Parts: sequence; C-alpha cells; structure tokens
Amino acid sequence: MTDKRRLIENFSALTIMQLLNYILPFVTLPYLARVLSLEGYGVYIFSQALIAYFIVIVDFGFDLSGTREVSINRHNSKKLSEIFSSILVIKFILMIISLLILIALIMFVPSISEYWHVHLIMFIMVFGNMLLSTFVYQGLEKMKFITILNASIKIFFTLTIFIFIKDQNDLPLVALLNSIGYLIVGLISLCIILKIINIKFTIPSKENLINQFKNSLQFFWSRIAVSLYTTSNTFVVGLFLGPAAAGIFGSADKLFRAAVSLYQPLNNVLYPYIAHSKNIHLYKKLFKLSTISNMIVVLIVYIFSDLVIRLIFGSGYEESAVLLKIFMIAAIYMMPSILMGYPLLGALGYTREVNKSVIYASIIHVVLLVILIPVLSVKLVALLVLFTELLVFIYRYYYVKKYGLLNSNFMNKQ
Repeated sequence: MTDKRRLIENFSALTIMQLLNYILPFVTLPYLARVLSLEGYGVYIFSQALIAYFIVIVDFGFDLSGTREVSINRHNSKKLSEIFSSILVIKFILMIISLLILIALIMFVPSISEYWHVHLIMFIMVFGNMLLSTFVYQGLEKMKFITILNASIKIFFTLTIFIFIKDQNDLPLVALLNSIGYLIVGLISLCIILKIINIKFTIPSKENLINQFKNSLQFFWSRIAVSLYTTSNTFVVGLFLGPAAAGIFGSADKLFRAAVSLYQPLNNVLYPYIAHSKNIHLYKKLFKLSTISNMIVVLIVYIFSDLVIRLIFGSGYEESAVLLKIFMIAAIYMMPSILMGYPLLGALGYTREVNKSVIYASIIHVVLLVILIPVLSVKLVALLVLFTELLVFIYRYYYVKKYGLLNSNFMNKQ
C-alpha cells in the first residue's frame, strides 16, 4: 500500500470515528440534559471533567511518544513488544496512583464527596482507556480497528441511555453505562493487539520502563498543560459556582470541543505521516483546505448559537448560547493552531516548541483563573479560554515562521 493510499485510508477511518463521536452525543445530550435536570447534568459534566484529569495522567503522553516509537519500529516485532509492554505497565502503575488520589479527594473535598459514588463509577473509564492502547493503532496506521472500537463505545452508550435512563435518580447508572462501554472496548482492544496484530506482552526490563517514562515526560507535561486550560475550566466552575453553573458552562464547552474535534482525524493521521514522509507540500494543501472549512463551520455555529443551544439542551441553558459565541471566536485560530502543533512542529522534530506553547499558556491561564476566583463567572472563564488559545496560536505561528517550515525550500535545509 502506498503512503498516500494509507494516509487516505486512515484519515477516512478517523473521520468516520470523529463523526460518530460528534453525532452520537448529540443524540443523547438533549435527552440527558432534560432527564437529569440542569443540576444532575452539571454533576455528570463535572465528574467527566474530574475523570479526564486521571485519563491524562494515565495516558502520560504515550499517545504521542508511543505513536512515534511504534511508527519508527513498525517492522521490528521484538521492539514493538518491548514498547507496548513497557507502556502498559507504566500506565497500570499510574492508574493505581490516580485511584488513590481520587479516594483522597473524596475524603477531603466536600464538593467531590457529595457524589463520591458517581466519581468512583466513572473511574472505570480510566481502566478501559488504559487498555485501549490507541498509540499502537496510530503508530501502525491501522486506524480501522480503533474506529470500530470507538464507534462501539458510542453506540453502546447511546442505545443503553435511552433504554435504562428515565429520571434524575438514574445519574449513577449513566456513569456506569458510560464506563462499562469503555471497559468492554478496552478488553477487546487488548485482544486485537495480542491476537490479531500479534504484539506480545513481555515483562519489561527496568531500563525499558525508565526509557519510555523519560521519552514521554515532555509530552505528559504538554498534555497536563492542555488539560489545565481546557478540562479544568468545567471543574473549577463546578467546584466554586456549583453543579448548575457547571451544566451551563459544560454544555457550551462540549459543543465547542466537538466542533474543533472535527479536525482531530487529520491531526492524528498527519502526525505519523509527516514524521516519516516530511511531505510539506501535501501538508500545506490540507492546512489551507481545513482553514477554509473551519471558517464556514465557525460562522454557521456562531450565527445559530441560540437556536443550537435551545434545540439540544432545552430551557434553562440559555446562557450557554453566549458562551458558545465566545468559544466560536476562539475556534477561528484554534484549528490552525492544532495543525501547526504535532502534525508540523512536532513531526519535524520541534516537539519542545509545541510543548512549551501549551505549558506557558496553561501557567498564565491557571494564574489568571486563580486571581479571578473572587469575581468568577461562566462568561469570564469563557473569555479566558479565548485569550489562552490565542497565546498558543501566536507562539506556534512564531516558530513555524522562524524555522521556515512552510517554505518550499525547507526540505533542502535538512
């Protein structure tokens, strides 16, 4: 299979997966927002934000470092087994640490302990996500497997929600159904890796564990930084303003992230492809096309934001429309910022610049968020997101221009 054909095949698979990730939640969101009530839905959104921290910790940036390692060593079965085994063991250890942290939070933070059972049930997602090992499929460019698996999670959750969830007392069941989907798919993914892809699990040496840990550390800080100025917003809103505010903010934020995530398939496919092909010409074509399509999506959502919020979430969520407009302004430069990240700077060896862009931005974001706590409001947090994403974009654009990565003669310098 040619490189371009493989790129198209994997992009198609990831696009289908992302469309399902985008469409199926829109089937369940209106139902959950109404059935669980604003406060119940806010608790669910808050719990998702809390668990997202632990998923980032357990992933430890291996979706980037592991993907690159697997891509480079794709024809070395022994090396692949070493990479997979080392990463899986590290992720398991991090999962145990994360569980202990969650238990401590439940014991000492009142706003978390109130719905402790929901958070513990949701933590099953972390275990399922750990077993999923997406980095293997991305590195080998076998995205059809991960597409089917992710689609299975979404379809399972969507169907069971309508069958079993009837009122706001079913909130723990919503968490359980969501978590079971991830657990089952994680187990299936593990079987595919071991039996079909034929990567063996071996007891990793201490040296391999240390090497994989060190290799992914910079990516981990990057992922934590991103989480601090994305997921932390809903978490902080829920912590200081209550479940209802978390529902208002989280609803707009979910739509915003869903719109931006439409370009994630291109991001995931381009990263390993550019890393080994260095095809800047194709990258520039896809970048321009994505920028134009992004502007169209942003304009449509911005104009019809009030209608979108009313149709999806119903009454009580009107304030979310204002937040969605703010987020859509951020989306104008967030999409090109994402594509300038790992698919370009990272793939061409400038990972430090990519990581620093989000680390510096997250530090500024968190400092401002803490300063603003006495006057905190959902609109203020949304404006802060807009500002932070702009900082990331400017930082990355500066280094793309500085290194001349989009110049036609860039590859001649290599």
